[in-house]
Amino acid sequence: MTTRLADSLFFVAVILSTIAAAQEAAPQRVQVPDSVIGGLLVNRVSPMYPPLARQARIQGSVVLKVTISKSGDVGNVQLISGHPMLVPAAVDAVKQWKYQPYLLNGEPTEVETIVHVNFMLSDQPHTGMVGDMPGNPAPVVIEGALNDTTVPPGTVRVPEAVMRRMRVQSIDPIYPPGALQSRIQGLVVLKILIDKSGNVSGVELISGHPLLAPAAIAAVKQWIYTPFLLDGAPYPVLTSGRINFALSAKDSLQGTATDGLLDVGPEGIIGGTQDGTVGVVPPTPSGKLPQRIRISSRVAAGLLLTQVPPDYPTEAQARHIQGTVVLKVNIDSEGNVVQVEPINGDPMLLDAAAAAVRQWKYRPYLLQGTPLVVETTVQVDFSLSGN
Repeated sequence: MTTRLADSLFFVAVILSTIAAAQEAAPQRVQVPDSVIGGLLVNRVSPMYPPLARQARIQGSVVLKVTISKSGDVGNVQLISGHPMLVPAAVDAVKQWKYQPYLLNGEPTEVETIVHVNFMLSDQPHTGMVGDMPGNPAPVVIEGALNDTTVPPGTVRVPEAVMRRMRVQSIDPIYPPGALQSRIQGLVVLKILIDKSGNVSGVELISGHPLLAPAAIAAVKQWIYTPFLLDGAPYPVLTSGRINFALSAKDSLQGTATDGLLDVGPEGIIGGTQDGTVGVVPPTPSGKLPQRIRISSRVAAGLLLTQVPPDYPTEAQARHIQGTVVLKVNIDSEGNVVQVEPINGDPMLLDAAAAAVRQWKYRPYLLQGTPLVVETTVQVDFSLSGN
């Protein structure tokens, strides 16, 4: 009897320890500010303005608490505040939203956040606008001038982080030869007016070097966006654009011009880009700049000082294997490659590519004058024609 009791107790202990271990290993749900998670929104379904609410001239904001799964799907939706006639439309729409997975220490994590859905009546009695714009409590209707271009009535102001995701044609500026010769680089910030069809109809310089600004403006005028819809109708938009001109460390007469990082706020750096994907870099607990951010491969290429070519594996050559290896790399604040992870490429080429990239040297990436650790991607090409 004593043996059976001991066996039973041992079995129960094993079960309890297994459950405890599973609970400990399971990632916990984290709370993320709406302005941060808004940067990860990849599919937004606009609510339909309820006809009865329109007729009753009801408008305002519906505030919802939502959970987002590891895969980016909206799960539970709970009402925090909002008019009862607006709530069902907001909930139905938000349940269809899709986000990029929120990564915590590199792992997808379930998120709890707050979502604001804004319902605003226009001057017309039977029309209304619905929008969810990170950083703006409601769509802001503006009037005024953009250089000599009149801003159409009813134009809405939309954050750049939102409009970047809606850009379908992006033309990179050509680095002006005069700026290259004078070793001029930096950020150009523009005010952009987009018409109902998604075409850029006006551009105004906010800040930037005079030798860089004309190239940025000429490129932005060729950008095309998906029409911005409110309540199913297209609206003209006023937004901003940021172009970062970076000199190449390898060639004094080369440089890159790509989307720049957006403003640093309490929620972090919004609009960090990698391969065109807008993301958010959370701040440190102290609110200071993060020690590590993501930058695009093109921006990183402009910082490259020393590039060591890979040794073409003999066996790969014998088998006529060639192609491109894509690697994720971490670069420390002094410009040294400290970590390399394969993303794509033939297995016979991966080790040679990684061994070479570990010897590359970059100029430190500076944000507000502070060198930061960066994460980016690099491509290493293997071509038999070059051997």
